[in-house]
Amino acid sequence: MKRWVALALAVPAAAAACPVDPAPRAAGTLLAVQVPGQPDRTYDAAALAALPATTLTQRHSVSNGRDGALDRSTAYAGVLLKDALVAATGLFGPNDRGGRMATVEAVATDGYRAVFSWGELFNSAAGEQAIVIVSQDGRPLDAAAGPLALRALGDLRPGPRHVRNLCALVVRPLPR
Repeated sequence: MKRWVALALAVPAAAAACPVDPAPRAAGTLLAVQVPGQPDRTYDAAALAALPATTLTQRHSVSNGRDGALDRSTAYAGVLLKDALVAATGLFGPNDRGGRMATVEAVATDGYRAVFSWGELFNSAAGEQAIVIVSQDGRPLDAAAGPLALRALGDLRPGPRHVRNLCALVVRPLPR
């Protein structure tokens, strides 16, 4: 069993409320993917574990004021955002023109949202750096960050698209 899968299975069974949920969540639901005209696809820990796992390491410098910059790294384990989307929706493949005309909102339990386009997830290197996080540095996310989070590690400023307590991915068609 993948190490991060075991960590995800340790998540409490109580399902967190999500601002985009049309009804209360089933126990154990960690993530919902919503696409207009399709039933919601939900992921519990086992369903997430069935997706291709990845670990991405983010390197950064931290200044401590005395010794100059210290190099640090953080290892995030989970699933690439694009892999979760393809598995849940059947959209977003290389020949899917419908998926190209949509955005994806990553939604947090507190209502915070970050937006991604098809082009950046499926037609640029950024898609290889957007990760649904299950564990950080080999440990489950703490209550403030998880049980799931999302980071776009390829962004120049990582804060705006760091979604703590990720609860849903909402696909929204662009106006034609």
